[in-house]
Amino acid sequence: MKQVDQKKQKKVLWITIAVILCVCIVASAILFSIYYVDSSVKPQVDDNAKNVILLIGDGMGEEHIKAGELYEGSLLTMQKFPTQGEVVTRSLTPPFTDSAAAATAMATGYKTYNSRISYKDGKNLTTIAEEAMAAGKKVGVVATKSITDATPAAFLAHAKDRDMSDEIAEQMLVSGVDVLFGLNDDSMRKLASEIPTSTRDYCTSFEEIASSSAEQIVGLFDEAIPTLGANTLSYLTEKALDVLSKNNDNGFFLMVEGSKIDSYSHDNDMEGMLRELRAFDEAVSTAKSWASKNGDTAVIVVADHETGNLTIPDDATMEDLIDYEKSDNWFKSTTHTNSNVRYFIYNVGSEPVYGDVPTGEFDDQGNQIYVNAITSYKEDTLKDFPEKIDNTDIYRLIKQLLF
Repeated sequence: MKQVDQKKQKKVLWITIAVILCVCIVASAILFSIYYVDSSVKPQVDDNAKNVILLIGDGMGEEHIKAGELYEGSLLTMQKFPTQGEVVTRSLTPPFTDSAAAATAMATGYKTYNSRISYKDGKNLTTIAEEAMAAGKKVGVVATKSITDATPAAFLAHAKDRDMSDEIAEQMLVSGVDVLFGLNDDSMRKLASEIPTSTRDYCTSFEEIASSSAEQIVGLFDEAIPTLGANTLSYLTEKALDVLSKNNDNGFFLMVEGSKIDSYSHDNDMEGMLRELRAFDEAVSTAKSWASKNGDTAVIVVADHETGNLTIPDDATMEDLIDYEKSDNWFKSTTHTNSNVRYFIYNVGSEPVYGDVPTGEFDDQGNQIYVNAITSYKEDTLKDFPEKIDNTDIYRLIKQLLF
């Protein structure tokens, strides 16, 4: 009888082990299908742009944008762009991406593991910034946190770990980048004597940046970049555009990051997040205005991931939003999430149509005075761009536009 019971126990044990193995196999298959199967759509774009401006709102999910709209009482600049959709953000590391892997995907077109900086499986991944420089285009990178932080680093450097800031700083300075604006850090301070060259200014204040006429500028600040006033991310974007477009017939690539939307979302700080989001959207407006005025320029706005699992109540009012003791609780986590984020593309400025435009003034003979100016834009060729894309498709879009 005892022997029979032992046989039953062994049978139950083996059945249990088999069930556990089956569950593990199924779970592994699901994880593989989610994280390791290529989810890109590889969109084809029959258009070119001399210049591309990529603006990344770090941690800016769809609900963050809704909060910004509620706060402003109107659509944000990015929400008015003609081409819009959503972006899948996951990396090769479950359950959700970090900024390093997400920025790498957008900079190189390859998925990688969290903490990697344009690096995968022992190999450096060529970035869109490096390709642009190799083609004779100018490149700028602007951020509101440390310039060696994950997102700016992924466009100009390569590292197995995002915390290898000394190596990242050295690579950034020898990369050939034309504009580098962000917060200073210990890694860059160690290299301070190497930053200025015959063609490159090293600026540590907004006043020095404003007065610089150098071909290349590295502007690093010891204090936070303000969200209000004259010296904001919008100003840095404008200055970067001035430097990159000066005496340049080959075009440029500019990446601008609103870095601290993410920081305040981690802290569940609605008030701080809204300040950073507003400053970021003002930079978007600056980029859009420049593109509209100068033509031949595409502006792409996207986020690397969502942070804080922000959920805006359906009946939320402006009064609810600015009651920060209440709205801070609309964040449901302090981490990143796997939520899809939004993309917005402004491309109608790529080929302006010029014509004679009346000035409203008359010459001595009473004839209307005309000036040659932009009268219209070509039809937006990205109107049929896929509504849902992968973050690696951001790289593919930029590459097709630039080359």
